[in-house]
Amino acid sequence: MNNRVFTVGSLIPGRLIVKQLAPLPTETPKIKTEEIIVEQNGSRIEIHPVKGKLLDVALNQGKQINYKCRKGTCGQCTVKVLRGPGLSAPNEQEQKKLKNELTNGYRLACQAEIL
Repeated sequence: MNNRVFTVGSLIPGRLIVKQLAPLPTETPKIKTEEIIVEQNGSRIEIHPVKGKLLDVALNQGKQINYKCRKGTCGQCTVKVLRGPGLSAPNEQEQKKLKNELTNGYRLACQAEIL
């Protein structure tokens, strides 16, 4: 077995092989989630899906949705869902207030849950 010891003086310039490592990623990849898109009074609103009531999540993200009672009785927060993956089925309050409009994509933002 050849047990040679190298010192700084024994290395020949230009013969040193340096293995270059791949750079580390600076940012972790983000998981792409599909935004929820609703419309209210002609304005389109994009909401990043986070578990909770649609109205609360939108307001926490600085989105402007009209609302009043937060109980599902006034209908001020009615929105048309253009794209809404992961929303709960309409509850009794929505069925009572919106009736046939549910089939056209309308929901009460204060009652619809993001799952």
